[in-house]
Amino acid sequence: MRIPIAVAACAALALPLAAQAQVLPKVSGGVELSTDESRRGLSWSENQLSASGDLSAGILGFDASARVAMVRESRRHAGADTVFDLEAGRGFDIGLFKLRGFVTGHVFTGAARNMDYVEVGADGRFSLGPLQLNGGATYAPDQGPIGGDNLYLHAGAAVGVPSTPFTVSGSIGHTTGSTDDLRAARLRPTGDYTDWRIGVEHVSGPLTLGVDYVGTDIDTNRAMSSPYADLRHSGNRVLGRARLSF
Repeated sequence: MRIPIAVAACAALALPLAAQAQVLPKVSGGVELSTDESRRGLSWSENQLSASGDLSAGILGFDASARVAMVRESRRHAGADTVFDLEAGRGFDIGLFKLRGFVTGHVFTGAARNMDYVEVGADGRFSLGPLQLNGGATYAPDQGPIGGDNLYLHAGAAVGVPSTPFTVSGSIGHTTGSTDDLRAARLRPTGDYTDWRIGVEHVSGPLTLGVDYVGTDIDTNRAMSSPYADLRHSGNRVLGRARLSF
């Protein structure tokens, strides 16, 4: 009698897990308050105050996380009031390098139409003393809710200031992709663009306070026919945030 492939695969996965049953998952999470829910230089919350909460768990190199954030009836997301980011990933250590692949689903509630979409990606980190370098790529295949496909490339660095609770960081990213219809302006308001961020954090126990300057090279004075572009909230601004971790 043949054993179905799915059953065999589950059994193969179960064996190493059972052998390491004593290994407990690492669980973490937190709540955050920010002056704006900003992603890739674009405001996702109409440049208004946003609250969020997240929870993640990891075991044996695998991880899963869920985050919910207010997007304040965002014009960019067809009037959605919240977004849920659901992610699963797998990490690897290669010497001093930490690599990770992942898939993320973005689920919007309260939107006038379906605005959900999925991305896949990979990133890496390298640490040397107080300096950490990172980079990666995230790709959203062609989907109706984003009016085409979308590729985001990014790189950044962070360094802890010796003998202080402060960390200074910066990053730069570039977004490109194809355009099928007006919804492509959600993630690329005027087409391909570059974004950047410079920030400083103060960590005291579970409390993190941060200030960031974010910006893009998007021409916010350009006339746009897409209602999803939201050029009013695609330019440079200063953000403040406070996070309580547990």
